[in-house]
Order: sequence, then structure tokens, then C-alpha cells
Amino acid sequence: MKSTATKADKKRTTKEGKGNSTFARPEIKEGCRNIFVDELKEIYFAEKALMISIPIMIKKAATKELVDALTIHYDFTKEHIKRLEAIFCSIGESEIITKYEAMYGSIKPLEDEEE
Repeated sequence: MKSTATKADKKRTTKEGKGNSTFARPEIKEGCRNIFVDELKEIYFAEKALMISIPIMIKKAATKELVDALTIHYDFTKEHIKRLEAIFCSIGESEIITKYEAMYGSIKPLEDEEE
């Protein structure tokens, strides 16, 4: 016997099980968004902590190879932070950046901005 479900019904049933479904309940979408933002915050704070600790490690490094590796890692970390800040802005969560800077005093002095 042939199924009476239409192609549209089958597509809708398939989509409902996926996370990007337009039929998902709003509270599920909000919960997923909160988890996503929280994870991004943790990554962001970890990267910002590296921006503080890597220069200290560079100063204490015993070999030139280690200094070079840490310098490269520092450059990658700066790029990661830029990308994370762009993501926060794109999803409307740019106040996270401001809150972090206010909490940890990572706002650059005016002399650094002029360079």
C-alpha cells in the first residue's frame, strides 16, 4: 500500500528533527543560543588570558626556538580574538567584549591607539 504523506509532509517531518528547523520551539532555540554564547565567552576569555601570559612566557623562554614558537602562537591568538569579536558583533552580543574589558582592565592606553 502506498503512503498518503506528501513530499512536503515528509520534508517537514525530516526538518523538525534538525537543529536548524524553523519549526523548533522558541525556548529550545533560545537555550541552544545561550549554550553557544556561553561557550564562545569561555573561548574568548581563555584567548584573552593567553594574550597576557604568552608575553611573560616569551620573556622567560630559554631558547630562540621557543621564543619563535610562542611569538607565532601569540600572533594566532590575536587573530582568534579578532574572529571571536567579529562573531559576537554578528550575533548581537558585542557587549560581552565591553564587559570583559571593563572587568579585566584590558582597554589599551591612549598611547597604543595612536600608533
